[in-house]
Amino acid sequence: MRSEYDSAKIEAAAQVQAGAYGWLVMWRQWRRCFTAWECRDPQQVRIIEAPTVAELCDRMQEVELELWQASPSLPASWSLPCDLPLRSAR
Repeated sequence: MRSEYDSAKIEAAAQVQAGAYGWLVMWRQWRRCFTAWECRDPQQVRIIEAPTVAELCDRMQEVELELWQASPSLPASWSLPCDLPLRSAR
């Protein structure tokens, strides 16, 4: 049986994933953390973990920036996952 705490975390993960194209995002109850897999390149999947949604979004944005810098052919409409500023910009 899931606790209210876990239900809220599962919903938060689903909301992040809904706004993050190319990512699979889950709350991992047994590890007590959020995990995100960047899945656009099956030969180089990036996996990140964080205890909070805010930290997960920061790390997702860092990965997106790294990918963008390595691939200058991305369209101008490209945007970062999560609608949160990077922690370093806060």
